[in-house]
Amino acid sequence: MTDNSQIFGTQPDRYRQGRHGYPDELFEWIANQAPDRTCAWDVATGSGQAAVPLAQRFERVVATDLSEGQIAAAQAADGVEYRVAPAETSGLPDGLASAITVATALHWFDFERFWPEVRRVGKPGAVFCGFTVKLPQADPEVTEHLLRPVWDRIDPYWAEGNRLSMRGYLDDDIHCPFERIKTPDMELVLDWTPTRLLALVHSWSASMKARDDGHAEALDAIESNALKLLGEGSRRIVLPMTVVTARVG
Repeated sequence: MTDNSQIFGTQPDRYRQGRHGYPDELFEWIANQAPDRTCAWDVATGSGQAAVPLAQRFERVVATDLSEGQIAAAQAADGVEYRVAPAETSGLPDGLASAITVATALHWFDFERFWPEVRRVGKPGAVFCGFTVKLPQADPEVTEHLLRPVWDRIDPYWAEGNRLSMRGYLDDDIHCPFERIKTPDMELVLDWTPTRLLALVHSWSASMKARDDGHAEALDAIESNALKLLGEGSRRIVLPMTVVTARVG
């Protein structure tokens, strides 16, 4: 995993508060693709946004993350075992997992080392599913007063991993060696206030870096102005999803 991902471990509470869940139908679909429901490995689990719903469908979930801070702040749940471990050297037994998931983190990995680890930890026929969300889509008012001005300010601070995610996990980017499985189209549709949307914005690594690099005052002004204009009514926010699924053989 690249060093850039370490930024999330320094502010685990902001990450947990800002991040969203994922559609239930995605986890049901993953479970239905697995050869059995004995164990899932959730890689780079963050605060457990994927691990917890996986535990409702698998007997056991092992959730790993490079960051001790993220693991310490992760949501406790029956059936979920959290461990501090890199994605590429998990320390898990051979052939453990029937499903291996990566939620909005695949773009940080060292693929030359990660894919062999997936092959080693996955049992024959295990399902691999890596998924991410692209930048949010909103109504013209939210876009004009909040999202576009923030994007313009933080755009230089996106790492190449972020841009890989935005491109949609192209084959030429991730080099997945396994047989791909066609995945249903999915998106995350949210009913959020502008304040809740800002919590997501604040959890982005580019936003954190921009603030640390002297843009905090300008970003605060953009956000304050947007909140005055938009009010606190709920808005429809759409997060388009990229889902890459493969059969581990």
